Amino acid sequence: MRLYHQLMIICLLLALLSGCISGREKGILMAPGSYGDVAVIMSDAALAPAVGRFVSAFNDEVTFVIQAESRFNVDIYEPDEWELAKGFKNIIFLLRIGDGGPVEKQLRRMLSEETFARMSAGSGGLAQLDDPFATYQFALVVASQDRNSLLSILHSNAERIRNLVEEKNSWRLQRRFRQDGLNNELTADYWNRFRFFLEIPGEFRQNQLEPDGFPGVELMRNAPSRGITISWTAAADPLQALTERGVLLDLRRRMGEAMHNEELVAESLVWSEEQLGKGTAVKLAGAWNSNAFSGGGPFESYFLADPEGKRVFCIDLLVFAPGMDKMAFFRQLRATAATFSLRRPHP
Repeated sequence: MRLYHQLMIICLLLALLSGCISGREKGILMAPGSYGDVAVIMSDAALAPAVGRFVSAFNDEVTFVIQAESRFNVDIYEPDEWELAKGFKNIIFLLRIGDGGPVEKQLRRMLSEETFARMSAGSGGLAQLDDPFATYQFALVVASQDRNSLLSILHSNAERIRNLVEEKNSWRLQRRFRQDGLNNELTADYWNRFRFFLEIPGEFRQNQLEPDGFPGVELMRNAPSRGITISWTAAADPLQALTERGVLLDLRRRMGEAMHNEELVAESLVWSEEQLGKGTAVKLAGAWNSNAFSGGGPFESYFLADPEGKRVFCIDLLVFAPGMDKMAFFRQLRATAATFSLRRPHP
């Protein structure tokens, strides 16, 4: 991982010097690599044992059907090698204020005096930086004057830091999709026909539109196959329907049969609640098997209520990528799904 990022940084610098990089995003180079790449930079090498424990808590495993994957690819850097981490999509600085090392000197240049003073007071704190060294990059600074206080912040906030990195991943992916170009014509068509809004990346194509009258649309992209299917059903009380798992499961099963020719693997199903965009959705995750070919894979479905339209929506994310890790693909699909809205945004 480290060698990859070093080579990418060198290539990007050479491209910049030769004038080969352009685009609508203003400013500096785009950070290479995956949104799952995380560099943890220590200002004090003595933090290493505790940092390992933090990374174990921060970098949880996500299971897709039966295959568990680490959420992130994490590399840890000591103070004298911190610059090797400047090309990562995500950077977490662990600063013991007052150690006087190269990491502290760099952060004093990057952070405002007010922010640095705030983190220096009391037991420390956190600060966020967007695009610190490159575009589509996020840095989080966790700092305290006392080593034990710093470790306490890490121990208490591992889940919060993980969620923050993922929120920033979603925001940056949406930003990148807009930069690369959205299918605004299809977005407008869905709003006019069905009164829902979705930012559709240009690489997705409409694969199905209300097949045989079933209320749903399917968007696809290949290499590997990834799909976003939005379906809905009438409900006298949509908010009440969200509390009835049988109703939601029936909607998902009917959609799978009508649009994917698939069936769900009952023993794989897991229910939860999860933030999707600005709201909370009921989530169903599990596995599907095709009735058309020998194969299957993981899915995630998000159910939302439409009180004004008397409907319940199912936003289904599906990946068919045999032998490949799924985390990055689902991260991209979730970023798109998070733009779903029942109110059309205004410029």
